[in-house]
Amino acid sequence: MLELQRNVIFGQFVETGSPIHQLDARIKLVAAALLVAASFLVDSFLGFAQLLPLVVLVQVVSRVPFSYVARGSSFFLGFLAFILVFQVFFYPGEVQESNVLWHWGFLSVSTEGLRFAAILGLRVLLIYYVTTMVMLTTPLVDLTNGLELLFRPLQRLRVPVNELVLVCVISIKFVPIFIAEMERLSRAYTARGVPFDEGGALTRARRIGRLLIPIVIGGFRRADLLTTAMDTRCYQGGRGRTKLRQLRATPADWLILLLIVVWVLAAWQLPDRLS
Repeated sequence: MLELQRNVIFGQFVETGSPIHQLDARIKLVAAALLVAASFLVDSFLGFAQLLPLVVLVQVVSRVPFSYVARGSSFFLGFLAFILVFQVFFYPGEVQESNVLWHWGFLSVSTEGLRFAAILGLRVLLIYYVTTMVMLTTPLVDLTNGLELLFRPLQRLRVPVNELVLVCVISIKFVPIFIAEMERLSRAYTARGVPFDEGGALTRARRIGRLLIPIVIGGFRRADLLTTAMDTRCYQGGRGRTKLRQLRATPADWLILLLIVVWVLAAWQLPDRLS
């Protein structure tokens, strides 16, 4: 039986009452953007080692169990490992013959390929972890308000910021709904004698593929219902709309953001002495 809700945490929110949960949503979004930018700018193992204490600190302060995050990332980690193996065997860059560790036909393992795959894996892991922690520690309302306030200057260029943010947030929050729907359908199939945890990988993939059509149809049905509900309530974007929850950044929030900026710059400037 599929247990996707335990193994996929993308788009979920976990309330622990930690200091990170109480941070201003705009501060968390800007800090996440800085760390995502750092994942592309940092090109050394020492740089990522510099960022590791910050990631550990966020994990500890957030009070979200690491076992919960690790279990919920099992599918993602398995897919990432599969991609990195291909990066090692099919490294696209130039390789010196002296750095080739293993070679057979068109497959080869080199130090350049191993380093490229390791850096790529660290970048993807950092991006995934940062975005996941933002959603785990930020309520949907605060996440929407924070994105609207950050992109509000674009409204002067007649960009529909409110509508775009709403669509983006709803798309993210639809992920747990689709996961729950897939798990419900798998249980219904299992009760009728079609187990999803038996057979080879191809057999399981074919059985899971049968769930895509009803899930897609159910998604369109939910989207149509949501649109009708919004039209019934005369939703017109952010024009003239007031907010019950106002975002206010404290001096402590700005200090935390400043520390993250300094931390990221320090990691960026570290040379790669391990290469």
